[in-house]
Amino acid sequence: SVVMPYMPNFFMLNGPNGPVGNFSLIDIAELQWGYIAQLINVVREGTNADTRLFLYPSRQATEDFDATRVEAAKKTIWYTGGCQSWYLDAEGIPASWPWNYSRFVEVMKKPDLNNYVLMTGAA
Repeated sequence: SVVMPYMPNFFMLNGPNGPVGNFSLIDIAELQWGYIAQLINVVREGTNADTRLFLYPSRQATEDFDATRVEAAKKTIWYTGGCQSWYLDAEGIPASWPWNYSRFVEVMKKPDLNNYVLMTGAA
């Protein structure tokens, strides 16, 4: 995760559900930073002296991603192999990226603003 629902303009590197245990941490952080930088540019372009733009992922986008992630995670060795580790939640679902590196690169290329709530407020 690089963003969280209901946390406007909050960005993080190497958050939950990311591939921090799967791939090079440096590569992952660089890809995530590129994604975050694009979101910051959206915020900057929507902000002026009187108005500030805020954004966060929509509840629907977050729920859809998590449902897809959980189903994919059930096909990984962490779920099917009897693994016991801190990667697993109470239901035994791994809290990590269940797909390959290429998919992560593709997802991090460009934010889909249709998955975000954009709102303005006083600066």
